[in-house]
Amino acid sequence: MNPASVRRIVVIRPRFLGDVCLTLPLVEAARAACPRARLAYVVERSLAPLLAADPRVDVVIDVSPRPSPAETLGIVRRLRAFAPDVAIDCFGNPRTALWTFASGARARVGGGGKGWRSALYTHHPRVRTLSATGFHVAAIAALGWPVPKHLVTPRLTVAPSMRIEAIAALGRLGVPDDALRVGFHPGARWPTRRWAPERYSELAGRLLAERPEAVALFTAGPGEEPLARACVEPLPAGRAFVVEHWPLERFVGLQAVCAAFVCGDTGPLHTAVASGTRTLGLMSRNRPAMFFPYPESEGHRAYWARAECSPCHRDVCDDLRCLHRLTVDGAWARLAEMLGS
Repeated sequence: MNPASVRRIVVIRPRFLGDVCLTLPLVEAARAACPRARLAYVVERSLAPLLAADPRVDVVIDVSPRPSPAETLGIVRRLRAFAPDVAIDCFGNPRTALWTFASGARARVGGGGKGWRSALYTHHPRVRTLSATGFHVAAIAALGWPVPKHLVTPRLTVAPSMRIEAIAALGRLGVPDDALRVGFHPGARWPTRRWAPERYSELAGRLLAERPEAVALFTAGPGEEPLARACVEPLPAGRAFVVEHWPLERFVGLQAVCAAFVCGDTGPLHTAVASGTRTLGLMSRNRPAMFFPYPESEGHRAYWARAECSPCHRDVCDDLRCLHRLTVDGAWARLAEMLGS
Protein backbone atom coordinates (compact mmCIF):
# COMPACT_ATOMS: atom_id res chain seq x y z
CA MET A 1 0.00 0.00 0.00
CA ASN A 2 1.48 3.33 -1.06
CA PRO A 3 1.98 5.37 2.13
CA ALA A 4 1.71 8.61 0.16
CA SER A 5 -1.96 7.80 -0.47
CA VAL A 6 -2.77 7.37 3.22
CA ARG A 7 -4.53 10.25 4.91
CA ARG A 8 -5.76 8.66 8.14
CA ILE A 9 -4.56 5.77 10.30
CA VAL A 10 -6.24 4.27 13.36
CA VAL A 11 -4.41 2.11 15.91
CA ILE A 12 -6.56 -0.05 18.19
CA ARG A 13 -5.24 -1.22 21.56
CA PRO A 14 -7.89 -0.66 24.25
CA ARG A 15 -6.14 -2.13 27.28
CA PHE A 16 -3.53 -2.75 29.34
CA LEU A 17 -1.10 -0.12 30.58
CA GLY A 18 2.15 -1.80 29.56
CA ASP A 19 0.75 -3.10 26.29
CA VAL A 20 -0.27 0.38 25.18
CA CYS A 21 3.32 1.49 25.76
CA LEU A 22 4.59 -1.44 23.70
CA THR A 23 2.64 -0.17 20.69
CA LEU A 24 4.33 3.26 20.71
CA PRO A 25 7.19 2.22 18.38
CA LEU A 26 4.48 1.15 15.91
CA VAL A 27 2.90 4.62 16.20
CA GLU A 28 6.30 6.18 15.54
CA ALA A 29 6.89 3.92 12.54
CA ALA A 30 3.47 4.78 11.10
CA ARG A 31 4.24 8.46 11.53
CA ALA A 32 7.60 8.05 9.82
CA ALA A 33 6.01 6.27 6.85
CA CYS A 34 3.07 8.68 6.56
CA PRO A 35 4.20 12.01 8.04
CA ARG A 36 1.19 13.89 6.64
CA ALA A 37 -1.45 11.44 7.79
CA ARG A 38 -3.67 11.98 10.82
CA LEU A 39 -3.51 9.24 13.44
CA ALA A 40 -6.21 8.13 15.87
CA TYR A 41 -5.77 5.73 18.77
CA VAL A 42 -8.56 3.66 20.34
CA VAL A 43 -7.88 3.09 24.05
CA GLU A 44 -9.82 2.59 27.26
CA ARG A 45 -10.80 5.78 29.05
CA SER A 46 -8.60 5.15 32.10
CA LEU A 47 -5.50 4.96 29.86
CA ALA A 48 -6.34 7.89 27.58
CA PRO A 49 -4.21 10.35 29.65
CA LEU A 50 -1.12 8.45 28.46
CA LEU A 51 -1.68 9.81 24.96
CA ALA A 52 -3.30 13.16 25.72
CA ALA A 53 -0.12 15.20 25.17
CA ASP A 54 1.40 12.96 22.47
CA PRO A 55 2.03 14.98 19.30
CA ARG A 56 2.01 11.77 17.25
CA VAL A 57 -1.65 11.13 18.09
CA ASP A 58 -4.20 13.53 16.59
CA VAL A 59 -7.36 11.91 17.97
CA VAL A 60 -7.86 9.73 21.05
CA ILE A 61 -11.01 7.60 20.82
CA ASP A 62 -11.63 6.62 24.43
CA VAL A 63 -13.85 3.62 25.18
CA SER A 64 -15.24 1.96 28.29
CA PRO A 65 -13.90 -1.46 29.38
CA ARG A 66 -17.16 -3.23 28.55
CA PRO A 67 -19.10 -1.09 26.11
CA SER A 68 -22.83 -1.66 25.85
CA PRO A 69 -24.43 -2.18 22.44
CA ALA A 70 -25.29 1.52 22.34
CA GLU A 71 -21.70 2.47 23.26
CA THR A 72 -20.38 0.08 20.63
CA LEU A 73 -22.51 1.78 18.02
CA GLY A 74 -21.05 5.11 19.15
CA ILE A 75 -17.50 3.76 18.80
CA VAL A 76 -18.23 2.58 15.26
CA ARG A 77 -19.70 5.98 14.43
CA ARG A 78 -16.57 7.72 15.71
CA LEU A 79 -14.37 5.39 13.69
CA ARG A 80 -16.47 5.96 10.58
CA ALA A 81 -16.35 9.71 11.12
CA PHE A 82 -12.56 9.56 11.32
CA ALA A 83 -12.65 7.56 8.06
CA PRO A 84 -9.30 5.74 8.28
CA ASP A 85 -7.51 4.43 5.22
CA VAL A 86 -5.58 2.02 7.46
CA ALA A 87 -6.72 0.31 10.68
CA ILE A 88 -4.21 -1.63 12.79
CA ASP A 89 -5.61 -3.98 15.43
CA CYS A 90 -2.95 -4.51 18.12
CA PHE A 91 -5.27 -6.48 20.41
CA GLY A 92 -7.00 -9.01 18.20
CA ASN A 93 -9.92 -10.05 20.36
CA PRO A 94 -13.39 -10.48 18.78
CA ARG A 95 -14.50 -6.98 19.74
CA THR A 96 -11.49 -5.16 18.30
CA ALA A 97 -11.54 -7.32 15.16
CA LEU A 98 -15.11 -6.17 14.56
CA TRP A 99 -14.21 -2.54 15.25
CA THR A 100 -11.36 -2.81 12.76
CA PHE A 101 -13.68 -4.18 10.09
CA ALA A 102 -16.45 -1.70 10.89
CA SER A 103 -14.04 1.24 10.64
CA GLY A 104 -14.36 1.05 6.86
CA ALA A 105 -10.59 1.11 6.35
CA ARG A 106 -9.53 -0.41 3.05
CA ALA A 107 -6.35 -1.80 4.67
CA ARG A 108 -6.93 -3.66 7.93
CA VAL A 109 -3.96 -5.20 9.74
CA GLY A 110 -4.31 -7.95 12.32
CA GLY A 111 -3.03 -11.34 13.35
CA GLY A 112 -3.46 -14.48 11.30
CA GLY A 113 -4.55 -17.92 12.49
CA LYS A 114 -7.52 -16.65 14.49
CA GLY A 115 -10.39 -18.08 12.44
CA TRP A 116 -13.15 -15.67 11.47
CA ARG A 117 -11.34 -12.76 13.14
CA SER A 118 -8.38 -13.06 10.79
CA ALA A 119 -10.76 -13.10 7.83
CA LEU A 120 -11.75 -9.52 8.74
CA TYR A 121 -8.20 -8.29 8.11
CA THR A 122 -6.61 -7.61 4.74
CA HIS A 123 -3.00 -7.84 5.96
CA HIS A 124 -1.46 -10.32 8.41
CA PRO A 125 1.96 -9.47 9.92
CA ARG A 126 4.74 -12.04 9.73
CA VAL A 127 6.49 -11.78 13.08
CA ARG A 128 10.16 -12.73 13.03
CA THR A 129 11.21 -11.53 16.47
CA LEU A 130 10.63 -12.33 20.14
CA SER A 131 10.41 -8.64 21.03
CA ALA A 132 6.94 -7.39 21.94
CA THR A 133 7.73 -4.01 20.39
CA GLY A 134 8.96 -5.78 17.24
CA PHE A 135 5.76 -7.84 17.25
CA HIS A 136 3.69 -4.67 16.87
CA VAL A 137 6.04 -2.95 14.42
CA ALA A 138 5.62 -5.98 12.13
CA ALA A 139 2.21 -4.50 11.28
CA ILE A 140 3.99 -1.68 9.45
CA ALA A 141 6.13 -4.13 7.51
CA ALA A 142 2.97 -6.04 6.55
CA LEU A 143 1.81 -2.94 4.71
CA GLY A 144 5.08 -2.83 2.79
CA TRP A 145 6.20 0.34 4.53
CA PRO A 146 9.78 0.91 5.72
CA VAL A 147 10.50 0.28 9.40
CA PRO A 148 13.21 2.45 11.00
CA LYS A 149 15.82 0.20 12.59
CA HIS A 150 16.20 2.33 15.72
CA LEU A 151 12.64 1.73 16.92
CA VAL A 152 13.05 -0.37 20.06
CA THR A 153 12.21 1.77 23.08
CA PRO A 154 8.73 3.25 23.52
CA ARG A 155 8.53 6.98 24.25
CA LEU A 156 5.76 8.77 26.11
CA THR A 157 5.35 12.52 25.93
CA VAL A 158 5.56 13.74 29.53
CA ALA A 159 4.41 17.35 29.72
CA PRO A 160 6.74 19.63 31.75
CA SER A 161 3.74 20.57 33.87
CA MET A 162 3.40 16.93 34.96
CA ARG A 163 7.01 16.80 36.10
CA ILE A 164 6.54 20.02 38.05
CA GLU A 165 3.28 18.76 39.54
CA ALA A 166 4.92 15.47 40.57
CA ILE A 167 7.82 17.24 42.30
CA ALA A 168 5.40 19.58 44.09
CA ALA A 169 3.25 16.66 45.26
CA LEU A 170 6.35 14.86 46.52
CA GLY A 171 7.31 18.01 48.39
CA ARG A 172 3.98 17.92 50.18
CA LEU A 173 4.86 14.39 51.32
CA GLY A 174 8.15 15.69 52.72
CA VAL A 175 10.50 14.68 49.90
CA PRO A 176 13.30 17.24 49.43
CA ASP A 177 13.47 18.73 45.94
CA ASP A 178 17.19 17.93 45.64
CA ALA A 179 16.92 14.28 46.74
CA LEU A 180 18.08 11.41 44.54
CA ARG A 181 14.67 9.92 43.78
CA VAL A 182 14.46 6.16 43.18
CA GLY A 183 11.07 4.61 42.55
CA PHE A 184 9.89 1.13 43.48
CA HIS A 185 6.60 -0.44 42.40
CA PRO A 186 6.09 -3.69 44.36
CA GLY A 187 2.57 -4.41 43.12
CA ALA A 188 1.46 -6.52 40.18
CA ARG A 189 -1.83 -8.05 39.19
CA TRP A 190 -0.56 -11.64 39.28
CA PRO A 191 1.52 -13.37 41.99
CA THR A 192 3.97 -14.77 39.43
CA ARG A 193 5.11 -11.18 38.82
CA ARG A 194 5.35 -9.93 42.42
CA TRP A 195 8.75 -9.96 44.10
CA ALA A 196 8.51 -10.37 47.89
CA PRO A 197 7.90 -7.08 49.78
CA GLU A 198 10.69 -7.85 52.25
CA ARG A 199 13.12 -8.03 49.34
CA TYR A 200 11.96 -4.66 48.03
CA SER A 201 12.50 -3.26 51.55
CA GLU A 202 15.96 -4.77 51.77
CA LEU A 203 16.91 -3.43 48.34
CA ALA A 204 15.66 0.05 49.25
CA GLY A 205 17.52 -0.17 52.56
CA ARG A 206 20.72 -0.97 50.69
CA LEU A 207 20.16 2.10 48.51
CA LEU A 208 19.54 4.40 51.48
CA ALA A 209 22.62 3.10 53.31
CA GLU A 210 24.90 3.57 50.29
CA ARG A 211 23.47 6.87 49.06
CA PRO A 212 22.74 9.39 51.87
CA GLU A 213 21.07 11.77 49.42
CA ALA A 214 18.60 9.14 48.17
CA VAL A 215 14.95 8.63 48.96
CA ALA A 216 12.88 5.54 48.17
CA LEU A 217 9.46 6.18 46.64
CA PHE A 218 7.08 3.21 46.78
CA THR A 219 4.20 3.64 44.37
CA ALA A 220 0.86 1.87 44.63
CA GLY A 221 -2.09 1.43 42.34
CA PRO A 222 -5.63 0.72 43.57
CA GLY A 223 -5.57 -2.16 46.05
CA GLU A 224 -1.76 -2.15 46.30
CA GLU A 225 -1.53 0.37 49.14
CA PRO A 226 -1.00 -2.18 51.97
CA LEU A 227 1.84 -3.78 50.02
CA ALA A 228 3.62 -0.45 49.53
CA ARG A 229 3.16 0.47 53.18
CA ALA A 230 4.59 -2.87 54.27
CA CYS A 231 7.69 -2.16 52.17
CA VAL A 232 8.16 1.29 53.71
CA GLU A 233 7.53 0.32 57.35
CA PRO A 234 11.03 -1.11 58.11
CA LEU A 235 12.86 1.78 56.40
CA PRO A 236 14.19 5.00 58.02
CA ALA A 237 11.57 7.65 58.60
CA GLY A 238 11.84 10.62 56.29
CA ARG A 239 13.67 8.66 53.61
CA ALA A 240 11.01 6.26 52.33
CA PHE A 241 7.56 7.31 51.19
CA VAL A 242 4.35 5.74 49.90
CA VAL A 243 2.91 7.38 46.79
CA GLU A 244 -0.69 6.34 46.31
CA HIS A 245 -3.91 7.48 44.63
CA TRP A 246 -2.12 9.61 42.02
CA PRO A 247 -3.67 10.26 38.60
CA LEU A 248 -1.98 8.30 35.83
CA GLU A 249 -0.38 11.32 34.14
CA ARG A 250 1.14 12.55 37.44
CA PHE A 251 2.37 9.04 38.21
CA VAL A 252 4.22 8.97 34.87
CA GLY A 253 5.53 12.44 35.70
CA LEU A 254 6.94 11.00 38.93
CA GLN A 255 8.64 8.20 37.02
CA ALA A 256 10.16 10.79 34.69
CA VAL A 257 11.81 12.67 37.59
CA CYS A 258 13.28 9.55 39.20
CA ALA A 259 16.95 8.69 38.76
CA ALA A 260 15.90 5.03 38.45
CA PHE A 261 12.79 2.92 38.79
CA VAL A 262 12.51 -0.70 39.98
CA CYS A 263 9.52 -2.80 39.02
CA GLY A 264 8.33 -6.31 38.29
CA ASP A 265 6.87 -7.47 34.99
CA THR A 266 3.78 -5.25 35.01
CA GLY A 267 2.45 -2.06 33.42
CA PRO A 268 4.49 0.56 35.34
CA LEU A 269 7.65 -1.21 34.16
CA HIS A 270 6.93 -0.01 30.64
CA THR A 271 5.71 3.47 31.54
CA ALA A 272 8.97 3.96 33.47
CA VAL A 273 11.00 3.05 30.38
CA ALA A 274 8.76 5.16 28.14
CA SER A 275 9.10 8.16 30.46
CA GLY A 276 12.85 8.09 29.81
CA THR A 277 13.94 6.81 33.23
CA ARG A 278 16.55 4.11 33.72
CA THR A 279 14.55 1.04 34.68
CA LEU A 280 15.41 -2.20 36.46
CA GLY A 281 13.00 -4.93 35.35
CA LEU A 282 12.61 -7.83 37.78
CA MET A 283 11.60 -10.48 35.27
CA SER A 284 10.17 -13.75 36.53
CA ARG A 285 8.16 -15.98 34.20
CA ASN A 286 8.76 -14.00 30.98
CA ARG A 287 12.05 -13.78 29.12
CA PRO A 288 13.45 -10.23 28.86
CA ALA A 289 14.00 -10.58 25.10
CA MET A 290 10.22 -10.59 24.72
CA PHE A 291 8.82 -8.25 27.37
CA PHE A 292 11.84 -6.14 28.34
CA PRO A 293 13.68 -5.65 25.03
CA TYR A 294 15.19 -2.35 26.15
CA PRO A 295 18.85 -1.58 25.51
CA GLU A 296 21.41 -1.39 28.31
CA SER A 297 22.97 1.52 26.43
CA GLU A 298 19.99 3.60 27.61
CA GLY A 299 20.60 2.63 31.23
CA HIS A 300 18.01 -0.15 31.53
CA ARG A 301 18.74 -3.48 33.16
CA ALA A 302 16.81 -6.74 33.16
CA TYR A 303 17.27 -9.16 36.03
CA TRP A 304 16.16 -12.68 35.10
CA ALA A 305 17.29 -15.83 36.86
CA ARG A 306 15.94 -18.40 34.46
CA ALA A 307 14.30 -21.35 36.16
CA GLU A 308 13.95 -24.86 34.76
CA CYS A 309 10.27 -24.20 34.05
CA SER A 310 10.62 -20.76 32.49
CA PRO A 311 9.55 -19.06 30.39
CA CYS A 312 5.90 -19.84 30.97
CA HIS A 313 2.50 -18.17 30.80
CA ARG A 314 1.20 -18.92 34.29
CA ASP A 315 -0.40 -16.11 36.27
CA VAL A 316 -0.72 -18.27 39.40
CA CYS A 317 1.78 -20.95 40.40
CA ASP A 318 2.68 -22.85 43.57
CA ASP A 319 6.34 -22.97 42.56
CA LEU A 320 7.76 -19.44 42.38
CA ARG A 321 11.41 -20.35 41.99
CA CYS A 322 11.63 -17.86 39.12
CA LEU A 323 10.99 -15.08 41.66
CA HIS A 324 12.88 -16.61 44.59
CA ARG A 325 16.08 -16.76 42.54
CA LEU A 326 16.05 -12.99 42.08
CA THR A 327 18.22 -12.04 45.04
CA VAL A 328 18.64 -8.65 46.68
CA ASP A 329 22.39 -8.84 45.99
CA GLY A 330 21.74 -9.36 42.30
CA ALA A 331 19.20 -6.55 42.12
CA TRP A 332 21.47 -4.16 44.03
CA ALA A 333 24.43 -4.89 41.77
CA ARG A 334 22.37 -3.80 38.78
CA LEU A 335 20.74 -0.81 40.48
CA ALA A 336 24.07 0.47 41.79
CA GLU A 337 25.50 0.27 38.28
CA MET A 338 22.53 2.19 36.92
CA LEU A 339 23.00 4.92 39.51
CA GLY A 340 26.75 5.06 39.00
CA SER A 341 27.55 3.82 42.50
